[in-house]
Formats: sequence, C-alpha cells, structure tokens
Amino acid sequence: MIFDKKKGSLLNYIQLPLHVITPYGTYLGTGYDDNNKPTYILSHIKVSTERLEDLTFSSLSKDAIIEDNTPILTKTDDNIIGYNYKISETELKYGYITVASTRIDISQNKITKDAAAFILEKQLRNIGNILEKYIHYVRFAQPQYDAMLYYFFNLGVSKIENSSVMDLINAEDWFNVTDEIQADIKTNNGRVDEQAAVMRIKTAKMFSYVPGF
Repeated sequence: MIFDKKKGSLLNYIQLPLHVITPYGTYLGTGYDDNNKPTYILSHIKVSTERLEDLTFSSLSKDAIIEDNTPILTKTDDNIIGYNYKISETELKYGYITVASTRIDISQNKITKDAAAFILEKQLRNIGNILEKYIHYVRFAQPQYDAMLYYFFNLGVSKIENSSVMDLINAEDWFNVTDEIQADIKTNNGRVDEQAAVMRIKTAKMFSYVPGF
C-alpha cells in the first residue's frame, strides 16, 4: 500500500483537506489552490471548545480502542489485563481494580469483556490527567480531546511530554496538527509501518471531526 498525502489531508487518500477546529471558529476544507495549498471556508457551525479540565472521554476514543484491540481476559504473567492495563501491586494484593468507585474482582485472574471496557475508562481518565499537565491554557473540542486520548493510548503516555503534536497544540497551530499526527510512519529500515499509519489516519480523522460534515 502506498502512503502519501497533500498538506492538510489524510495519508493515502485523495480528497479535500481535513476540517480544522479552533477556539475561534471551525474551518471546512474546500480544496487546493494552484500551489497545492489547502483552502478553507469558515463554517456557520462552530464546534464548541472547553477547558481541558472540563472534558472527559467520549465514545469516540473508547469505541475506537475497543474496535482496534482484543481485550486480554486472563491476567498475563507480567500482570497485564483488559486493554493493556497494568495491574498494580496494591490491586494484586487486594484482588480488585477500582473504577469510578466500583470494584472489579481480579482474584481469579480473569475478567469479562464488559469489565475490560470499564477498566479502559479508568485508563482514558488517567491519560487525560497527564494531558492536563502538558497542555497550557488551550481550549479543546471534544473530538480533539478524544483524538489525543486515542493517540497516546497507542503511543504510550511517556510520549506526551516531548511530543511535537503537543508543541503545535500549545502554540495553537491548529492547521498543522493533523499533518504532524500523520508524520513519522517509517521504521528504522525506511519501510512504512502500516499499522502505525492506520492508527495515525484514524487519529487525524477524529481530531478534525465536525458533526454533520
């Protein structure tokens, strides 16, 4: 499969530029000018933005992760369960994982699919808490927030602090974020990592999602 893109578009797709949500207005991609520069119009629909601390995950991020992954229903030797949840020593000791004041029993080293999905909510909240430490005074739309939860669920939260995507967000450089999300898809031998490319395409689509368009 060939992965290529124009400025502002999706990898491996020939289409209009992605929409761009900003705290000041929502811009719809209309095409490209003679210099292949993306063009936009200001939409009459403005996607609302919120302070980061006022947002939580939605079905956008949760369902995307569930769609991509098969949950581990029996604890592994390195104490992983569900959607790559690392069981803590305290949780192992007491035999349960607490999610939103609800205890999920792990004393038999097994959980259900529903329990795995419930634990995933705890994981997404934890990612959100870390994002709050590194995103400064920036208002986010719900799809953008879910996209970052999905993105760093896949990359790992250790990547948040030095992420070039985070740098663009903090600079409010909204028109370049989806390009950066889709960068760096090659392995050390120069070949495209197709799994990474698909994940980044999905993240970019989520980040630019405008209801009704």
